Amino acid sequence: MDKPSFASSFWGDNDKGLEVLMGRMRQGKHVSEEVHAMLKERATIEEEYGRRMHKLAKTFSPKEEIGTLRDSLDIVKNELEKSAKSHIDLAQEIRVKLEKPLGDFIGTQSGIRKNHNAIVEKHQKAKAAQVAAVMKSKERYEAKCAETTQLSQIRADPASKEAEKIKMKLQKVQSQAKQADVDYVAGVEKLTEIHRRWVDDFRTACTECQKLEEDRFHFLRGNIWNYANFISGVCVSDDEACERVRVSLEACDFEKDLALFLDRNTTGSVIPQPLQYINYYTGTQENSVSGRRKSTTSNDLPASLPMYNPSQDDLGSAHTLGSGPGGYNDPTTNRRDSASSKGSAAFSGAIGQQVLNGMPHHQQQRSGSNAPPAGADATFQYDPYDVPESMPVLFSVRVLYDYQAQAPEELTVGKGQLIPVIATHDDGWWEGLGSEGGQRRKGLFPSNFTETVR
Repeated sequence: MDKPSFASSFWGDNDKGLEVLMGRMRQGKHVSEEVHAMLKERATIEEEYGRRMHKLAKTFSPKEEIGTLRDSLDIVKNELEKSAKSHIDLAQEIRVKLEKPLGDFIGTQSGIRKNHNAIVEKHQKAKAAQVAAVMKSKERYEAKCAETTQLSQIRADPASKEAEKIKMKLQKVQSQAKQADVDYVAGVEKLTEIHRRWVDDFRTACTECQKLEEDRFHFLRGNIWNYANFISGVCVSDDEACERVRVSLEACDFEKDLALFLDRNTTGSVIPQPLQYINYYTGTQENSVSGRRKSTTSNDLPASLPMYNPSQDDLGSAHTLGSGPGGYNDPTTNRRDSASSKGSAAFSGAIGQQVLNGMPHHQQQRSGSNAPPAGADATFQYDPYDVPESMPVLFSVRVLYDYQAQAPEELTVGKGQLIPVIATHDDGWWEGLGSEGGQRRKGLFPSNFTETVR
């Protein structure tokens, strides 16, 4: 069985074969142009990607990292640079080895196709014109033959003039029929020659077009094959780069990096000690404020130390005598034990001198004898939650500095807080209202930590 071919597949009475054949050739050209456009665009994309990768590699700078992780990040940077170069090279390779050859191939095939199409179309037009001329010759020939036959069948008196006219006309028509026959035969012969040349040229065109189609098929196949190989090569290169990064990451060791950092940047292993309190009068050193409170008694102070007892007129501005926690009159070192008007009077008479000496009231009772001082009410106990609903308020103050209560009868206050004052005392500790755990309570606070609200 013969192989199917273009040369035996595009014949027919209506000469439609050339149109179908050239239609297929144009389709092949369009497909080739689509592939060419794809390669061109892919090259552009690869080039842009490579340039952006190169820019990324230049801006990626892990200089602040150290040790094994720094080595891995340096490999990442190097692989970015290599990948950028490989993609730029891929773009150039696509242009030179794939895009340009395909463009030249399309141009060559288009030239051959157009040449054969023009030759066949020329013969086809000549054939069509000759067919029309032969058909006219045939019609004229047949008409003269029919007229000759008709004149030959007329019967007239041979001696009459009518018979003479018929004879002369018959001879003339026979002569015209003979000429028509000659023209007809010549026209058919010429058509045969035109048809032969058309057949030969069309067969040649079919053969050449089949060859062009076969060449296009193999060229595109090889072109796309090379394209796949180029892309695959870059993918393999990228995969190898990723593997090198993974290998470097496997070699990362946090312990080594930590040791390296500490070796380069250590500032010492000895923890510095905080400043210690040194009693000005005894020269003794304590490790905490509580120790200072315990060690500071009236015996530590010189007998000639003047005592300060503010008058009632000074209480309104007592908080302004100093400049905060370290000011002139710091009541945090002059605590008293009473919290209410009643308890304050009883307790200040008993331990007033000790308060001015700087010992907190709840510690002064524990220093020395367990018995209450002379003149003190031994049955007095301060209940910070004993706050009547009608507790009179003298005025209000705003807290300037935070203070954390250090005894049950003291009140914890925060900066900005408003405190209703219910009692003032000469030692600088005032009694105010606050809350604790959602429950209303009262307590002592240092007045020079506050300012009066006008």
